[in-house]
Amino acid sequence: MRLRRLCLLVLPLLIVPLLAVSAYADNIVLGSAANYAVLGATGVTNSGVTTINGGNVGSFPTNSLTGDTLCPGAANCYDFTGGGIATATPTNQSNLTTAITSLSGLPSFSLSPTGFIAGNLTFLPGVYSAGTNFELTGTLTLNAEGLNNVDFIFLVGSLTADVGSTVNLIDAGTNDGVYWVEGSQATLNGATFVGNVLAGTSITMGSDVTITCGSALASTGGVTLIGDTITTGCNGSPYISSSTGGLVTTNSGSTPPPPGIAPVPEPGAWMLLGPVLIGLAALY
Repeated sequence: MRLRRLCLLVLPLLIVPLLAVSAYADNIVLGSAANYAVLGATGVTNSGVTTINGGNVGSFPTNSLTGDTLCPGAANCYDFTGGGIATATPTNQSNLTTAITSLSGLPSFSLSPTGFIAGNLTFLPGVYSAGTNFELTGTLTLNAEGLNNVDFIFLVGSLTADVGSTVNLIDAGTNDGVYWVEGSQATLNGATFVGNVLAGTSITMGSDVTITCGSALASTGGVTLIGDTITTGCNGSPYISSSTGGLVTTNSGSTPPPPGIAPVPEPGAWMLLGPVLIGLAALY
């Protein structure tokens, strides 16, 4: 009887760490798609002078690139600092599709079952979702709190960034990631933006859009650029965990963080738990 009681006290202490490890078992990365600042499927169209700081520009399966002359000397051209025009491959698009599918399957804190309009808000690291359109109208601040290997993941039906809107990443640590995953399309109009835009179909960037840390990657459609600037990055944190998210409103003080997202144990974790559970059953 004493042995049984002892086991009942000790077993939870063994199980909890195993479950905690499993929360970090989903290895989700952009893979070879991370080599691209701009990746299209049906083509990439550029007008004006578009600046690319790191990363390539390419498209697959339709390798149609318009305005792909290198600057200077042309009205519609790319000014590269690192990277260049590249022929995209099936692997590049396959890795992008895998990233979109995997990220979309993460449990999330729902901002709205329909659309969500973001004015002046601050988000803490976490996974957030909005059923249809996520519209950015003001300044959105992503506060990494100085932590390493944290992520901001937004799962939305579509993304719209209005003219003059801004996304800022503050107090960043090392290897942090920012991902915007759209089921359909993304439209950025004259915005200053942070994050890797992973669109199920297409991406349209209006004139003078600046992505200070991220990329524009389209899975099945095209990418349109008009004299924009893209600096790659913010694609770190290879392990996406079911971390607690937090939403803070800057207009009316702070709101309590939303509830933590319960991690789903991976198959490997259940294998580790197997002997423990069998031992527990034997006691009865």
